[in-house]
Amino acid sequence: MQPSALRALEFDRIVEAVTDFALTPMGAERLSRLRPSTDPQQVAQWQAATAETVRFLTVHGLFPLRASSDLPQILTALAVEGRALEPLRLLALSTFLDSIDDARGGIRRAPGSFPVLEAATAAAASFKGEIAQVREKIDASGEVVDHASPELRVIRDRLRKQKARLRSTLESYLRGKETAKYLQDQVVTERNGRYVLVVKAEHRGGIPGIVHGTSTSGASLFLEPLSTVEINNDIVALDEQEAEEVRRILLALTDAFRRRTADLQRTIDAAIERVSPSRSMASSPPCPPTARSNCRRRGTRCSRIRCRSRSR
Repeated sequence: MQPSALRALEFDRIVEAVTDFALTPMGAERLSRLRPSTDPQQVAQWQAATAETVRFLTVHGLFPLRASSDLPQILTALAVEGRALEPLRLLALSTFLDSIDDARGGIRRAPGSFPVLEAATAAAASFKGEIAQVREKIDASGEVVDHASPELRVIRDRLRKQKARLRSTLESYLRGKETAKYLQDQVVTERNGRYVLVVKAEHRGGIPGIVHGTSTSGASLFLEPLSTVEINNDIVALDEQEAEEVRRILLALTDAFRRRTADLQRTIDAAIERVSPSRSMASSPPCPPTARSNCRRRGTRCSRIRCRSRSR
């Protein structure tokens, strides 16, 4: 069809209206590229699919697809070998795949015959095992939980003990009569990943330790007491071990999906094959030319919404 004809029909406005009903970013992108077909057989197939989808929605409501707005970016990142998805992105991917499974199950359990919808979702694979692993190891806030691996539990237990030991040691400086007088503030703060005290600059030698910086005014020093250097070293090393173990866990969860690239692609294609339209857009397909001719011969007005044939 010529571009001028599409403009005359305001086809772009039709595409825009339909795209608003997409349930996934990928569905919206695919709909934005819609073009009319001049193949009668293909048009008939599209009309049959739309009629069946509207019939399903009228009785059962919208498909329960749940897709985050950054799903395309998640899938792009998944294609990069060796890259671990962030916890929240793994949760978002799991939610999306789980919703596809729910939608497919709803179609199969629905009373009545929906062959087009069943065929469209038949290729969708189940990712229940991978989804269960993600939800077991990452909580709803996106935190990798302690029991995600035995190694992570051990590391975090040691980290908590060392931080408690460090806190106790530093608080003894805050409470001690001989040391509290050297402090600018009765607080423990952090500089360069190390826990330090805020010491008055004029009392630099009052507490032996390592200076990690000064305040903007120069009146205060951020000092790490020598008695806490070894504990701080342990904490820094444990923090690094924790980060590496978390990355290993996230990479393993990501690779579980990555190993099933073909299944994943088929499942996503199934999800965006049928986009749920608004019931307000539901209408009967137009009559074929032969039907309109029959109406004219009988001298009657066709009952179909889009056919307005009359005998003349």
